[in-house]
Amino acid sequence: MGIKKNSENEKIRKSVDEFYRKISQDEYRTEVSPEEVSESLGYSKEMMSQLPKGVDLGLSCGNPLENFELENGETLIDLGCGTGKDLFLTRIKYPDSGILYGLDRLDEMILKAEKIRDMKKFKNIEFRQGTLTSMPFDSESMDKAISNCVINLEPEKQTVYNELYRILKNGGKFYISDIMLKKELPEEWKKSEKMHNTWVGGALLEEELEKIIEKAGFKNIIILKDEVTDAYAEKWGYGLKIKEYIQRGMIMGEK
Repeated sequence: MGIKKNSENEKIRKSVDEFYRKISQDEYRTEVSPEEVSESLGYSKEMMSQLPKGVDLGLSCGNPLENFELENGETLIDLGCGTGKDLFLTRIKYPDSGILYGLDRLDEMILKAEKIRDMKKFKNIEFRQGTLTSMPFDSESMDKAISNCVINLEPEKQTVYNELYRILKNGGKFYISDIMLKKELPEEWKKSEKMHNTWVGGALLEEELEKIIEKAGFKNIIILKDEVTDAYAEKWGYGLKIKEYIQRGMIMGEK
């Protein structure tokens, strides 16, 4: 990878980090509440009510919990776990599963997640600070993986899926919710920091994404597509015009 490309990628990562740091510190506000976004994505009000206020930052674009089951003792990793919402809901739903791991770039998110975990006395949940391109986990250590609108934030997606393949056990599966493109974005949108910070600028067309996943070595790839919700589109100030260009994807595969 050239020096210029590396520099561009680091600029994107720095912008993303600053944006999500502001969100973690409640310095960024949107018109549509996090609760409205989660409800529009099918999160159970009953389950969400068991979590303290502040754990839901409205950063989801899908609901990976609808698509997987965890057997007793199975391990799971959430890539880009934020404050731990999906992990806490997973623990409530599967109390006898193995250790649940959360990975996030930002110390601020990890500290918030650990505080909530300890306050609610959730057992067997561990959080680690690290990057998607160099995951701090042993090879073949995870049974299943989830992610909710995070991988689009990382420019080097092939490296992310290569790393995911490395840490999953043979037969391990992933369930990733992310934004995908219906058609190419206008050039000014591709260059927009806001678009990159809110998952759109780094989104790919379905065929591009599938090639990356296959190259990493995964099989039995399934990509389910759906419209983004109005609450999601309005939360980030895009207006509904954005729905001409993007869609929600639930991306699943097996090692």
